[in-house]
Amino acid sequence: MDERQLVTLITDSETGLLNEAYFRLRLEEEFKKSWRFQWGYSLVLVDVDGLAAIEQARGRAGADATVLDIAGEVLTASRDVDLAARLGRQRFAMLLPGTGADGALIMVRRVMQTVLEKVEDQVSLSVGISAAPQDKLASPDEFFARAEQALHMARSQGQNQVVTWNAPAR
Repeated sequence: MDERQLVTLITDSETGLLNEAYFRLRLEEEFKKSWRFQWGYSLVLVDVDGLAAIEQARGRAGADATVLDIAGEVLTASRDVDLAARLGRQRFAMLLPGTGADGALIMVRRVMQTVLEKVEDQVSLSVGISAAPQDKLASPDEFFARAEQALHMARSQGQNQVVTWNAPAR
Protein backbone atom coordinates (compact mmCIF):
# COMPACT_ATOMS: atom_id res chain seq x y z
CA MET A 1 0.00 0.00 0.00
CA ASP A 2 1.46 3.36 -0.95
CA GLU A 3 1.25 6.53 1.14
CA ARG A 4 -1.63 8.02 -0.88
CA GLN A 5 -3.74 4.90 -0.36
CA LEU A 6 -2.99 4.95 3.36
CA VAL A 7 -4.02 8.59 3.67
CA THR A 8 -7.27 7.81 1.83
CA LEU A 9 -7.91 4.91 4.18
CA ILE A 10 -7.50 6.86 7.44
CA THR A 11 -8.93 10.29 6.59
CA ASP A 12 -12.34 11.83 6.08
CA SER A 13 -12.65 12.57 2.36
CA GLU A 14 -14.37 15.93 2.84
CA THR A 15 -12.25 17.54 5.56
CA GLY A 16 -8.92 15.75 5.47
CA LEU A 17 -9.18 15.10 9.21
CA LEU A 18 -8.76 11.58 10.53
CA ASN A 19 -11.81 9.32 10.18
CA GLU A 20 -13.57 7.75 13.14
CA ALA A 21 -12.20 4.23 12.68
CA TYR A 22 -8.58 5.36 12.71
CA PHE A 23 -9.21 7.83 15.51
CA ARG A 24 -10.66 5.10 17.73
CA LEU A 25 -7.65 2.90 17.00
CA ARG A 26 -5.30 5.68 18.07
CA LEU A 27 -7.44 6.39 21.15
CA GLU A 28 -6.91 2.76 22.19
CA GLU A 29 -3.14 3.16 21.74
CA GLU A 30 -3.08 6.33 23.86
CA PHE A 31 -5.20 4.60 26.51
CA LYS A 32 -2.64 1.81 26.79
CA LYS A 33 0.29 4.26 26.92
CA SER A 34 -1.44 6.30 29.57
CA TRP A 35 -1.77 3.36 31.92
CA ARG A 36 1.63 1.91 31.21
CA PHE A 37 3.62 5.12 31.50
CA GLN A 38 1.18 7.25 33.56
CA TRP A 39 0.98 9.81 30.76
CA GLY A 40 -1.90 12.20 30.73
CA TYR A 41 -4.01 13.05 27.74
CA SER A 42 -7.39 14.57 27.01
CA LEU A 43 -10.22 13.70 24.69
CA VAL A 44 -12.32 16.56 23.34
CA LEU A 45 -15.66 16.02 21.55
CA VAL A 46 -17.23 18.93 19.68
CA ASP A 47 -20.76 19.04 18.29
CA VAL A 48 -21.69 21.77 15.83
CA ASP A 49 -25.21 23.03 16.31
CA GLY A 50 -27.03 24.98 13.62
CA LEU A 51 -26.02 23.10 10.47
CA ALA A 52 -29.62 22.20 9.65
CA ALA A 53 -30.58 25.89 9.62
CA ILE A 54 -27.59 26.72 7.43
CA GLU A 55 -28.55 23.94 5.04
CA GLN A 56 -32.10 25.28 4.86
CA ALA A 57 -30.88 28.80 4.15
CA ARG A 58 -27.89 28.09 1.88
CA GLY A 59 -28.29 24.49 0.78
CA ARG A 60 -26.07 21.49 1.33
CA ALA A 61 -23.07 23.27 -0.19
CA GLY A 62 -23.40 26.09 2.36
CA ALA A 63 -23.51 23.66 5.27
CA ASP A 64 -20.54 21.72 3.83
CA ALA A 65 -18.54 24.95 3.52
CA THR A 66 -19.24 25.70 7.18
CA VAL A 67 -18.06 22.20 8.17
CA LEU A 68 -14.86 22.74 6.18
CA ASP A 69 -14.26 26.08 7.91
CA ILE A 70 -14.67 24.48 11.33
CA ALA A 71 -12.48 21.50 10.39
CA GLY A 72 -9.80 23.94 9.27
CA GLU A 73 -9.87 25.74 12.59
CA VAL A 74 -9.70 22.47 14.53
CA LEU A 75 -6.71 21.39 12.45
CA THR A 76 -4.98 24.76 12.78
CA ALA A 77 -5.32 24.65 16.57
CA SER A 78 -3.85 21.15 16.78
CA ARG A 79 -0.22 20.52 17.61
CA ASP A 80 1.82 18.02 15.63
CA VAL A 81 1.22 15.36 18.29
CA ASP A 82 -2.53 15.95 18.53
CA LEU A 83 -5.07 13.96 16.58
CA ALA A 84 -8.04 15.76 15.03
CA ALA A 85 -10.89 13.72 13.56
CA ARG A 86 -14.33 14.02 12.08
CA LEU A 87 -16.69 11.55 13.72
CA GLY A 88 -19.88 12.46 11.89
CA ARG A 89 -21.40 15.23 9.82
CA GLN A 90 -21.38 17.66 12.72
CA ARG A 91 -19.08 16.04 15.29
CA PHE A 92 -15.35 16.47 15.67
CA ALA A 93 -12.87 15.00 18.13
CA MET A 94 -9.41 15.89 19.31
CA LEU A 95 -7.01 13.67 21.21
CA LEU A 96 -4.42 15.73 23.06
CA PRO A 97 -1.48 13.64 24.34
CA GLY A 98 0.38 15.15 27.29
CA THR A 99 -2.45 17.59 27.97
CA GLY A 100 -4.58 17.55 31.09
CA ALA A 101 -8.10 18.92 31.46
CA ASP A 102 -6.92 22.50 32.15
CA GLY A 103 -4.75 22.58 29.02
CA ALA A 104 -7.55 21.07 26.95
CA LEU A 105 -9.97 23.70 28.22
CA ILE A 106 -7.59 26.51 27.22
CA MET A 107 -7.22 25.03 23.75
CA VAL A 108 -10.95 24.47 23.36
CA ARG A 109 -11.77 28.04 24.34
CA ARG A 110 -9.27 29.30 21.75
CA VAL A 111 -10.78 27.09 19.03
CA MET A 112 -14.32 28.11 19.96
CA GLN A 113 -13.47 31.81 19.86
CA THR A 114 -11.81 31.48 16.47
CA VAL A 115 -14.63 29.39 15.00
CA LEU A 116 -17.32 31.74 16.26
CA GLU A 117 -15.43 34.78 14.92
CA LYS A 118 -14.41 33.35 11.54
CA VAL A 119 -17.32 31.16 10.50
CA GLU A 120 -19.79 33.39 8.72
CA ASP A 121 -22.80 31.29 9.58
CA GLN A 122 -24.60 31.26 12.90
CA VAL A 123 -23.39 28.10 14.60
CA SER A 124 -22.85 27.16 18.18
CA LEU A 125 -20.57 24.54 19.67
CA SER A 126 -21.11 22.07 22.47
CA VAL A 127 -17.91 20.57 23.88
CA GLY A 128 -17.20 17.67 26.23
CA ILE A 129 -13.77 16.95 27.68
CA SER A 130 -12.46 13.90 29.49
CA ALA A 131 -8.89 13.74 30.79
CA ALA A 132 -6.81 10.70 31.74
CA PRO A 133 -5.55 8.95 33.69
CA GLN A 134 -8.65 8.42 35.83
CA ASP A 135 -9.37 6.02 38.64
CA LYS A 136 -11.23 2.87 37.69
CA LEU A 137 -11.17 3.65 33.98
CA ALA A 138 -11.44 0.23 32.35
CA SER A 139 -11.35 0.87 28.60
CA PRO A 140 -10.97 3.48 25.87
CA ASP A 141 -14.68 3.05 25.17
CA GLU A 142 -15.46 4.05 28.76
CA PHE A 143 -13.14 7.05 28.41
CA PHE A 144 -14.94 8.05 25.19
CA ALA A 145 -18.32 7.60 26.91
CA ARG A 146 -17.24 9.97 29.69
CA ALA A 147 -16.35 12.65 27.13
CA GLU A 148 -19.70 12.02 25.47
CA GLN A 149 -21.52 12.44 28.81
CA ALA A 150 -19.74 15.76 29.29
CA LEU A 151 -20.77 16.76 25.75
CA HIS A 152 -24.42 15.99 26.47
CA MET A 153 -24.25 18.03 29.67
CA ALA A 154 -22.73 20.94 27.73
CA ARG A 155 -25.50 20.75 25.12
CA SER A 156 -28.17 20.76 27.84
CA GLN A 157 -26.70 23.96 29.32
CA GLY A 158 -27.26 25.98 26.14
CA GLN A 159 -25.16 27.32 23.31
CA ASN A 160 -21.36 27.41 23.27
CA GLN A 161 -20.83 25.50 26.49
CA VAL A 162 -17.88 23.37 27.57
CA VAL A 163 -18.10 20.68 30.25
CA THR A 164 -15.29 18.56 31.64
CA TRP A 165 -16.27 15.12 32.87
CA ASN A 166 -15.95 14.67 36.60
CA ALA A 167 -16.53 11.50 38.57
CA PRO A 168 -19.98 11.45 40.20
CA ALA A 169 -19.96 12.23 43.91
CA ARG A 170 -20.43 9.21 46.15
